[in-house]
Amino acid sequence: MPGGRLDIVTEECGWRGIQREVIGELSRDGGEAVAVMRHDYGARQDFAYALDGELVTGFDPSRPGTRWGTAPDRLNRHLRELGIDPAADDRIDNAIQAVLALAGRISGVVVTPAHVERPVLGAPLFR
Repeated sequence: MPGGRLDIVTEECGWRGIQREVIGELSRDGGEAVAVMRHDYGARQDFAYALDGELVTGFDPSRPGTRWGTAPDRLNRHLRELGIDPAADDRIDNAIQAVLALAGRISGVVVTPAHVERPVLGAPLFR
């Protein structure tokens, strides 16, 4: 972690954590944040990586060839190591598993089924 601080937050039935202003705030002042969003009803997916208040790389996991942010190619090495060609415009099946693996590479935290198959205790996050 470049800034030395890593925040891990789970959000059930929501999408706020993927929003540019929210993930930027989570990573401000030298922090780092990764968000993976899967919306079953809308069939929408998103990935975001922020560093020191800025969205560095964001993309739709099913279409990783189209990326945005201040450094959209920053995670390309990791994508290639996971078997995803960041230059291709291919549609990726089972994309959530791939981006959870990507989030694990960035954060050092591997999300397992036990993380999501247990009661989730939480509270609003305010700074």
